[in-house]
Amino acid sequence: MRTRTTILVVDDSSDFQLFMKTLLAEESYAVLSSGDTLQATGIALRDKPALIVLDLGLPGGDGWVLLDRLKTNILTKHIPIVIVTGQTKTGLEHKSRSKGADGFFSKPLDKHAFIGAITAILAADPQSPATLRPQPL
Repeated sequence: MRTRTTILVVDDSSDFQLFMKTLLAEESYAVLSSGDTLQATGIALRDKPALIVLDLGLPGGDGWVLLDRLKTNILTKHIPIVIVTGQTKTGLEHKSRSKGADGFFSKPLDKHAFIGAITAILAADPQSPATLRPQPL
């Protein structure tokens, strides 16, 4: 039996967490979720997900704090992070990428573009063995 690739979704909206869980499960990913930065840090350190989907507006420190924390920690800096945010300020994508994010999407989410992006990110990530990636049908 093949182990499924695990993705951590960090968003304070339980509705968005459920949406992502459903979307990612349809693509054969296992999904963990967190609603705040402190819990997300613990999950990332303990479970070492293959990828993290991160909102920027979070309780317990904003998403920028978590992005910095994860990208500067030797145990988590290799984990790809994709920002998915409802914030609309100019320059967010540039700032996200300059801080180490591997992808950026605005809400509402384009599901097909998002799945394509995370599939490409995981395929390019040497820390994510090919045997753990979902295989196309």
